Amino acid sequence: MPFLPESIRFDLWEHLYGRGRQFWPISSTAQRVEGHMYIKRGTLVRPTEGIVTDFVRKHTKIPVPVVIDNVTIGDVTTLVLSELPGESLLAVRHGVGVTDEQCHWLSQQISTLLAQLRAIPSPSEAVSGLNNTRVYCERISLGSKPYGPWPSVAEFHAFLLRAHVEAPPDVHEKVWNSINTAHSRTHRVCLTHNDFAPQNILVDKDFNITGIVDWEAAAWMPEYWEYTKSLFLPWNNTGWWSEVMSNVFTQYETEREAEFYIWEYREMYI
Repeated sequence: MPFLPESIRFDLWEHLYGRGRQFWPISSTAQRVEGHMYIKRGTLVRPTEGIVTDFVRKHTKIPVPVVIDNVTIGDVTTLVLSELPGESLLAVRHGVGVTDEQCHWLSQQISTLLAQLRAIPSPSEAVSGLNNTRVYCERISLGSKPYGPWPSVAEFHAFLLRAHVEAPPDVHEKVWNSINTAHSRTHRVCLTHNDFAPQNILVDKDFNITGIVDWEAAAWMPEYWEYTKSLFLPWNNTGWWSEVMSNVFTQYETEREAEFYIWEYREMYI
């Protein structure tokens, strides 16, 4: 397909996208289309998602979609991805819960998959997007406004504290001791999905993971970030999902506590 001019491919995918909407409901930002494909299209779709997805596919055995095409004309990007088997973990467990055995099995699989991602050597000590680009992250800024890159983890931590953390007097010392302890630890930089949550994990009926999707926010982040960011949304920081991720990352409870304090007591969203 890339041998065709971009304008022709762009129009072809637009037509297929429109046909898909006649037969299937849109799933999040992705539209299922004929040919066992999904198309993400619009001004909010980032070309970097296709680049990162392809990078992860080439450097790991993590089940990610094949990038069929990734074309941008003007401010509209069209990303075409292969369909993966399974349903989102969020949909599968909706209304039925997750057993202790299933939690353990999910933790075991996630640990194996993320270990591959975290084993990819970082190109530098910078906290950044894949190619030293800006970072899109809803934890950092409202609406995922891009920020960075930062030359080091220390400078990234300093940036996070621009949110003006103001804890009440009775817990002020405890809060800042926690933050200072976490931020004084040495952290390497790891490739991070940065939106790792049940809606982006595909599983079969036996909770075998069949795919990891939505790599648009992936970035080189401090090693604890995959864990703490996965618990950022209120409905993810308690219950079965918190248990799953806590089993995967047992070494970052100090960083988790510090992040929770920053979320709770920051006076502004950067």
